[in-house]
Amino acid sequence: MKHFRITSCALAALGLAQGVAAQPAGTLLFTQPGTLIVGNGGGARPAAKGDVLQTGERLVTPAGAISQVLLPDGSLIGMRPESELKIDAAPAGSDSKAPVVNLVNGTARVIGAELMDTKRASNFTLQSGSATVKLRGADMESAVVKADAKSGMGEAAPGSYQRLLAGTGTVTNGGQMAALAQRQVSYSGGANATPVTVVTPSQNLFASNNRGTTPLRLVNQVTPLRPMTPTIPVAQPGTVPFPMPAVRPCTRFIGKTCIQ
Repeated sequence: MKHFRITSCALAALGLAQGVAAQPAGTLLFTQPGTLIVGNGGGARPAAKGDVLQTGERLVTPAGAISQVLLPDGSLIGMRPESELKIDAAPAGSDSKAPVVNLVNGTARVIGAELMDTKRASNFTLQSGSATVKLRGADMESAVVKADAKSGMGEAAPGSYQRLLAGTGTVTNGGQMAALAQRQVSYSGGANATPVTVVTPSQNLFASNNRGTTPLRLVNQVTPLRPMTPTIPVAQPGTVPFPMPAVRPCTRFIGKTCIQ
């Protein structure tokens, strides 16, 4: 018993020295070979279905592989190929207790808890590159393009991109906040750049090196989303409206989740 007490005290002291201990931040519902979970110290382990991500750990998908993360609030993050995600605890001293989902690089599909279960509410902040995104009942695609990235995003300029498919949200960058408009692409070019709407984004922007792999589509069988009636944006003089993505029926289920 004496040895146990000494060990416990030592562990407690170590935890205080290193700061707040890591906490469960998300569960892998689906992943494909080659995906890695990278710890704070740089050590990596192969990701597998059912693995629990701890705060501060990074999830890295290779070319041709996708993953799906369930957040504690019930929201879903669909990671696309060659992408990197990290989930951190709320900033110290912040009034909010919501974790911060950091899209470090690549693309992800974000589906709020409200769309999966009407009795739940989203409780996280999305940090997409330099842009801070807050969502409500949202289905959104986010992409981060690095200046030195060799990706399949076409000719997209470095920065952070958001495309809201459903729900509401805001994006803040450089102290400037803008509301997200459905089916439009918001772009933040740098740490102090005001978010702007991109009229003609790269067609491969949200594909992120899929290389023939169909983008991840998440659907819940128990509480299916009502089909949205596509709205065709009106082209302004001298502009080209962003093409509407094709909606296809689900052909493959893993548990309660549809993956296409």
